[in-house]
Amino acid sequence: MIHSFSCKNFYSFKDKAVVDFVVNEHAPKSNGFFKDKSNTRLSKAETIIGSNASGKTNLLKVLPFMKWLVSSSFNLDPLASIPVRPFKFGGYSEKPTELSAEFEIKGLVYLYKIKLNSEMVLFEELLYKSRSKEKVTYKMAFLREWDNTNLLYKFNGKHFKFPRGFEKALRKNASVIGSAIRLNHRPSQEIADFWNHIETNVIEAGWIGDYMLPNANFVFFETLSFFCDNNVLKKEAEKLLSNFDLGLDSFEINKDKKNDGSTSIEAKVAHIFNGEKQYVDIKYESSGTRQLFVLLKTVLQVLNNGGVAVLDEIDVNLHPEIVMSLLDLFLQPETNPKNAQLVFSTHSHLVLSKVNKYQITLVEKNINGISESWRLDEMSGVRSDDNYYLKYIAGAYGAFPNIN
Repeated sequence: MIHSFSCKNFYSFKDKAVVDFVVNEHAPKSNGFFKDKSNTRLSKAETIIGSNASGKTNLLKVLPFMKWLVSSSFNLDPLASIPVRPFKFGGYSEKPTELSAEFEIKGLVYLYKIKLNSEMVLFEELLYKSRSKEKVTYKMAFLREWDNTNLLYKFNGKHFKFPRGFEKALRKNASVIGSAIRLNHRPSQEIADFWNHIETNVIEAGWIGDYMLPNANFVFFETLSFFCDNNVLKKEAEKLLSNFDLGLDSFEINKDKKNDGSTSIEAKVAHIFNGEKQYVDIKYESSGTRQLFVLLKTVLQVLNNGGVAVLDEIDVNLHPEIVMSLLDLFLQPETNPKNAQLVFSTHSHLVLSKVNKYQITLVEKNINGISESWRLDEMSGVRSDDNYYLKYIAGAYGAFPNIN
């Protein structure tokens, strides 16, 4: 499970920003929170709220980028640049980006920290929490740091049982874990498996559903292909879609391999008319139905396997009540027995009436174009029984558009 993640000098965030899922004993006893094996109390969902262009998407990009960095960066060409984007103004584009995440695997809590620029990893460290009766301490699993004087890495990985001579395989543009899993290093593989259970609709260019992005049709094609190959989750998607779309019964997906090696997919949606099934090509369904269809690919994978869903613009083309129902899938133990987590951005502010102050992260951009974020419980005077929705739209918390 994710305990927290942070970024500094990352896209529109010049200073450090943190998204924290850890809550204290003051958080209400509700289905929205749970205790993990480490006995840490965590939130199942974190809502990212703010006006347009405030930096919400940029904050969500931290986890997908770290997923790529941890598990897939070794796939880069050895001479390729790292696709990291620092804050552009005031000379910060020449400074390194800093990222971190605290996460838990089978009761063991790790803290991963990395500092990098487009040319190379400058610093990378993995720590794990050690508990005694007296205190909690962090112990080092591995550490690498660039020595600019001698132009080489200082590396210490003896506590993580790397193969002998492993440091010679380290690349400037790849993570330690991404390099080690190529050598079948089991502890690194376990960590990479955790990060591979993070599913998202966020890419470097933003939200994948943006009609201006060239891959929008590919995303829908990929969704159809996924449900064609995963019948159990397809049935779950049909059940949920039929709850939201009166008359929708099921959908049929046929995949055909052509002689040239390409694949074509046809999808039809069955509606009940006068007690009989009538089929309509999926392209004629509403934008909301098609958007929900794509979202459910991510949501159902995470609920089924455990992990974290990172969803930007969850409310696009959807009624606010549907957004509330998607959130409910994560909050209720019946639909989320593995305590999967959700972090999402939305302009459907009605969700503020369903979550607690520990589950709301506000984002706004100051007059210098710098994004800033804070969790609502960090603000003084905010009570657990406040009507967050009414207070937010009244401007009491900030992170609200100032339209003159």
